[in-house]
Amino acid sequence: MSPAQPVPTEDIPNRLAEFVNNWPLYSPFELQFAEPLSQCPDVPQTILRECSRCQATPTWAREHPLLPDRRETYYVGIGKVVSYRCIHCRREELRVWYYDVTSPPRSLGTPSLPIVAAMWRKFGQWPSQTIQPSRELTNQLKAPTLDLFKKGLTSLNHGFGLGALAYFRRVVEDACTELIDLFAAKAAGEGDVAAEKAIRAAMENRQMEDRLKIAADALPASLKPGGANPLTVLYSHYSRGIHGLSDNECLEVARQLNFALEYIFRNWRTQMDEAAKFRSTVQGWSDPTKTPSVT
Repeated sequence: MSPAQPVPTEDIPNRLAEFVNNWPLYSPFELQFAEPLSQCPDVPQTILRECSRCQATPTWAREHPLLPDRRETYYVGIGKVVSYRCIHCRREELRVWYYDVTSPPRSLGTPSLPIVAAMWRKFGQWPSQTIQPSRELTNQLKAPTLDLFKKGLTSLNHGFGLGALAYFRRVVEDACTELIDLFAAKAAGEGDVAAEKAIRAAMENRQMEDRLKIAADALPASLKPGGANPLTVLYSHYSRGIHGLSDNECLEVARQLNFALEYIFRNWRTQMDEAAKFRSTVQGWSDPTKTPSVT
């Protein structure tokens, strides 16, 4: 997988936090730098990560794997072990075994040239990466589709790009009705009846790709956060298919499909539920004949 564009220096910590948190085992994580560096960037001192004990996403801080009061990197053979611990509960821990290599490579006894790119690769991780999707997505998908999603996550976490993309494409196909219903309901909730009808009309098309495209084209501006169309993201990545892509390219497309699915079901359903609760509450306040109740 080659990065689409060089990474600005200020964005490197966030990208490396992504590597620590989510990157699959054995797959190369490559960055090209917008400005040459004098040394290889280190993984960040802190990351944001979900904690199963805290039921939240607090900050996790680096510590020495063997000496908790220190933060130095622990070297193991040709690789390094880095350890993070949730600073809220102080009980959950993450360990990642990885190595990095720069371009041009660094070697003893030779002049140090500016580093223009680097590659990281995980050898191991504990606890192992989860195959459990978010609660919101779990509640939205039917059991057979949810099983396919978990198999896609398993393939993704082991760096099997072809397998992961095949599974996530099937998830998009099987969840197409739920996706279109979700956005149609969202349009209806915002009072855009015309958009709701246009989005639901996509289900009349027999071709899956055309359903997503029609629904994406009908999506009103109010349902495009920051101008980005969530359904267009799904359509463009789904329609790329598998043929002609390398395993690493399939892995990147699968990661983007996974992100889009999780984002849609996790954020949009929550927004709709909160908006419905808000409308119901405000409508109750607007009736002057009712005595206000203490809540």
